[in-house]
Amino acid sequence: MLVDPGDGRLDDMLRAHLTASDWASRQKAMDQALPNMPAAVRAELDAYKKSGKYADEALPLPKVFVVLLTGTKKNPEFPGNPLEQDLKLELHNALLVKIPNSKHVLVPNSRHYIQNDAPALVIEAVRDIASHSTSGSAPRTP
Repeated sequence: MLVDPGDGRLDDMLRAHLTASDWASRQKAMDQALPNMPAAVRAELDAYKKSGKYADEALPLPKVFVVLLTGTKKNPEFPGNPLEQDLKLELHNALLVKIPNSKHVLVPNSRHYIQNDAPALVIEAVRDIASHSTSGSAPRTP
């Protein structure tokens, strides 16, 4: 199961689509927000920036059923977030093309931390994977 996986290529894609002014506004907002974030979130962001080059190296995955949950909620107040969400969805869709026997679940009430915003969907995805792997049945739709 993949819960809104990060991909370090997203920042480069976003920067390429934003004006220099919009990128600077985003960086300023990030610089202001990060000191208030828990250490685990800051560590996650550091790892995420390095992960882009590893995403394709992990493929092909073993032939197992995969559920990918994507947070699609946009925050128009945070510079670049609506575009960031669109680009993230593009990356997730491109990843799923490379993973046969996968299911994509869009989560409109979450941006990234789906386990906090929609824990029932995460639980359902775990159940779906367990059910699918033990019974060979088709995936359930949430």
